[in-house]
Amino acid sequence: MAQQRFRVRFRKAERVRYISHLDVLRSWERSIRRAGLPLTYSQGFTPHPKIAFASPLPLGFVGEAEIMDVTLDDRVAPSDFEQRLAAQTTDDLALLSAVEVPAGGPPPQAVLQWSEYEVDVAGVGDEQVQGAVERFLARDSFEWTEERNDKTRTYDLRAGVATLSARPLGEGVHLWMRLQSDQQMTTRPEQVVAALLPGAVAGVYRRTGLVLEDASPAREAWRRVGQFQ
Repeated sequence: MAQQRFRVRFRKAERVRYISHLDVLRSWERSIRRAGLPLTYSQGFTPHPKIAFASPLPLGFVGEAEIMDVTLDDRVAPSDFEQRLAAQTTDDLALLSAVEVPAGGPPPQAVLQWSEYEVDVAGVGDEQVQGAVERFLARDSFEWTEERNDKTRTYDLRAGVATLSARPLGEGVHLWMRLQSDQQMTTRPEQVVAALLPGAVAGVYRRTGLVLEDASPAREAWRRVGQFQ
């Protein structure tokens, strides 16, 4: 049995932005099975499909270029995989592309580095927002306390923001940001907006991209040598 892995990029549209991550997983599993593709399942009493997401999309967010890896039991031509799976999807949860990746490579969540988001904020002036962005980026650190699920954590919000920009949009602004999303820290765009513009009401958050660490045979060889010296 020769396993094969595909890295799939897909869209989660606005109409289904309140569908949970578990429901998204189930929907893709059904689509793959309807396409007649030999999806791999884990062993044991409760087998699970080998579908690995780079990062679950927060409830209520739109995803323009989400990433998941799909593992198959048998080899399928990449063009055949993409055509058969695309035929089983809808515009609400649509396949954008699929490329074959090494079956033994790291899963996407292990090599995720950054997430890119955009959001519109109404009722705020461009000059006000531009000033807030400049002051935030000029800081060495920005201590932020977050409360979620009856838990509180304090961290450096500035360290999690790689890029932040704003442009005028009607009677508000359009924000774009690239945020840290690796194994050490996951920065959420809602917290950035709350820090920049306390009390402002944001529109729909859109995750427009996920940035994975580029594979480099030379770097991996260096790491292996360094590990055993």
